[in-house]
Amino acid sequence: MAIYSYSFSLTAPPAAAPARHHYAYSEFLLDLEPRWRQVPTDEDNALNFQSDADGAAIIISADFFDIPDDKAQGIAEQCLASRLAAIRAASARPVQVLSQSIKPHAGGGLEMSFASEVEGEHVHLYLGYVTSRKILNFSMVCQPGRQAAVDLFNATVPGFRPRLP
Repeated sequence: MAIYSYSFSLTAPPAAAPARHHYAYSEFLLDLEPRWRQVPTDEDNALNFQSDADGAAIIISADFFDIPDDKAQGIAEQCLASRLAAIRAASARPVQVLSQSIKPHAGGGLEMSFASEVEGEHVHLYLGYVTSRKILNFSMVCQPGRQAAVDLFNATVPGFRPRLP
């Protein structure tokens, strides 16, 4: 007489992670879900992605400079100020800056960030780096709704891995 022993798991298997598109560039690596499609741009050193499902766009750009360490903080401050000024100039409504920071990055250089909102128009989330040889920018522009924009940014930005310095 044979005795068979069976065991069954009553726990559902973990959901498979969504497939991602992998992009490898000299200055960064990027993993995005398939809902993000690359959009052509005429700008050198810039990439644009669009997600119609999320009503959002990603713009990644790099500018190459020889940046002395003693000038990095001033350049980071100017970079944030000019980006916010451009958002203000492009909007007929007031721009509310929700957060803004510049801090040292463990990989080298400075990390810049801001979140801004033009009520009823869009939320703009920005992450950038000033290093000894470049300024690297990751911007996400989302449809109105602060929390939804922050959730999308937080779900997407871990796929952006800058190569620093």
